[in-house]
Amino acid sequence: MNALDPADEFGEDDEETPPNMARVFDFAIGGTENLQVDREFSAEVDLVMPGMSALCRDHRRFSAAVVDHWCAEGVDQFLELGSGLPTVDHVHTRARRTHPGARVAYVDWDARTVAHARRLVAGEQGVSVLHADAGDAAAVLGSPEVSEVLDLSRPVGVLAVGVLHYVHDDAAAAEAVHVYTDALVPGSGLAISHLTSTAREDIHAWATMNHGGWSYAPRLRDPADMAPWLTGFSVVGPGWVSAPDWRPEPPAPGPEITASGLWGVVARRG
Repeated sequence: MNALDPADEFGEDDEETPPNMARVFDFAIGGTENLQVDREFSAEVDLVMPGMSALCRDHRRFSAAVVDHWCAEGVDQFLELGSGLPTVDHVHTRARRTHPGARVAYVDWDARTVAHARRLVAGEQGVSVLHADAGDAAAVLGSPEVSEVLDLSRPVGVLAVGVLHYVHDDAAAAEAVHVYTDALVPGSGLAISHLTSTAREDIHAWATMNHGGWSYAPRLRDPADMAPWLTGFSVVGPGWVSAPDWRPEPPAPGPEITASGLWGVVARRG
C-alpha cells in the first residue's frame, strides 16, 4: 500500500482540485459525488485503458452480489477495505434492506476520500469510515472506528474488492489477509476481487505503464497465487470465477471466457 496522505478537507465545489480516484469510480458507476475534473479524467483514462469504467461497475456488481448472499446467510456486519466513497447502493445501504441494523466499517487510505465519505455517512448510526492503510490489518482491527462498530465475536463479512492488487509484495498481501481472517469467527466471510490480464492484454499493458502519480500500477495475480490467502476458509459456490458473474450457486464463467479482467472469490469460515 501507499503512505497515508496528510489529512485535509476536500471542498466538493472546488473544481481546481486534481482528479480523485474515488470520485472517478463514483462517476463510472453512475454516482453524483464527482466533479467535472473527474468526469474529464475518466474520459481520458478510457482512451488509454478502454473498459476502465466497466471494470469499476464490475467490481460493484460483485460486491452487491456478495452482500446479498451474506445477508441471506444472516450476516449483518461488514468491513470494507479500500472502500472509496459510500455511494450508489453501497454496502450499508444494500445490507440494510435485509438487516435494518446492519453495521459497516469502511476503510480507505486517501485522506480526502475519507473526509468526503465521512460527510456522506454523517448521522448514520453503526457506520464508520477509517483513514488507514488496509494493508496494516492490525492497525485497522484495533482502531475505534472498527472495534466500536463491529463485534468480532459475531460473524463479519470482509470485502477486499479491488484493493489487494495494489499490495505489490505477495508476502505482505498474504500476511494482511491472514491477520484479518484470523480475527473472524465461524460464519464469517471473505470476498476478494482482483485484477487479471487473462484475456485482457490491455490490463497487462496498463499494469506495466508509467502511471505518473494519478493512480498506482496493480500487481496482477492468478488464483494459484492467491489460494494460500483462503487458508482456514471453505470456498463458497463456484470458486474463482469472473467477479461480476459470481453467484453463490455454481457454475459461473471465468475471466478467460468473459474477458472481465477480474477474478472473484467468496469464502466462509466454517
